[in-house]
Amino acid sequence: MQTKFDVVVIGGGAMGSAAAWQLAKRGRSVALLEQFGPAHANGSSHGGSRIYRATYSQSEYLDLMAQALPMWDDLEEESGAKLLTRVGLVSHGFPPHDFEEPMRAHGIPLDVLSAEEAEERWPGMKFEGKVLYEHSTAGRVNADLTLAALQHRTAKMGGEIHHNTKVLDVQHVRNGMIIETTNGVFLADRVVLAAGGWTNKLAPKLLGLEGALPLSVVEVAPAHFQIKATFADATADPATHPSEGEGEGKGIVENQMTVANWPAFTHDHAPTNPATGEPTRWPGIVYGLGTDGEGIKVGFNAYGRITDPDERTWQPREGDLELHADYVREWLPGLVPESAEFMSCTYTRTPSDDFLLDRVGRVIVASPCSGHGFKFTPVLGKMIADLACEDIDAPVQGRPELFALRALLG
Repeated sequence: MQTKFDVVVIGGGAMGSAAAWQLAKRGRSVALLEQFGPAHANGSSHGGSRIYRATYSQSEYLDLMAQALPMWDDLEEESGAKLLTRVGLVSHGFPPHDFEEPMRAHGIPLDVLSAEEAEERWPGMKFEGKVLYEHSTAGRVNADLTLAALQHRTAKMGGEIHHNTKVLDVQHVRNGMIIETTNGVFLADRVVLAAGGWTNKLAPKLLGLEGALPLSVVEVAPAHFQIKATFADATADPATHPSEGEGEGKGIVENQMTVANWPAFTHDHAPTNPATGEPTRWPGIVYGLGTDGEGIKVGFNAYGRITDPDERTWQPREGDLELHADYVREWLPGLVPESAEFMSCTYTRTPSDDFLLDRVGRVIVASPCSGHGFKFTPVLGKMIADLACEDIDAPVQGRPELFALRALLG
């Protein structure tokens, strides 16, 4: 006789794994189905670093950030893994919205610096416009360790993790759902669809839609760069690194920057240079952060090619090497422009870049990403679990209206 689960979660990325963790914490029987093996790199939740920041002007996201931080602490305590490294974040440039006032209103501690002050503090970087320094609540998250921690905790609490289990079909039946997979049939009272770039493979049928959801899958290719030796040698011995000066420590660069202490950053340049009026050279907001063992990641937000997740190129676009190297040469003098090592990742985007998180009867659809969702992982897992625990005939309450399906469909 087949086991019927309270909830079957389709998709073992960040959101699906966090939902399974939260459901298992509540004592619900849950099965997490992932089409690929453990620690795969086919989706959006792999790698050693994701940016952690609260540079938002919308209250919905700032409210979530306030909830997320203590939940990251809880997950670290539960798992015993170091997931969030608070190296701080500097944001600069000319964003279309002012972040300072709404961030302060939500209790996020900030310093405001001039470009000159920031460059003195971080000599491996150049800045423009107003510089916001989120010093104690920002940094980077290890994505690989986060997924491992979430799935390990889920299993410890009785949840089932099924890798290499591709969902072939899902059917509504009178008292639940039947999920057909490459590893057999699962029965469930509720289904969470958190399949990232594969969401539209199942969403129209599950949600009763005539066509696909307006989601686009973008293949992006950020690159890691190495820190120049004069900035990176934080353990230099003055006796073996002589300089023209005299005295202890003269052979070490002041304010040295390493992968360990390089702040996460965003550079929100204007479409045209406010000083010269010339069009900007950079496509989209630039972001960066350190990755242990790999260097400093530098990328252009949502800059890439529309793709099918099963037909990715796994390669940067033509001209990406020159584009990234030119940016590093101009704005990140502490990095070696010629040292780029590209990686491939996907964004699953809504037209507004807001999250999709909603429930239709027994089905919860979760695409709360658009390239900026990972930092919210624990609290979004809680929201997905809240939706999965609602009465199927009751009005949906467990998400902001901004994330509703009707907001996406117009």
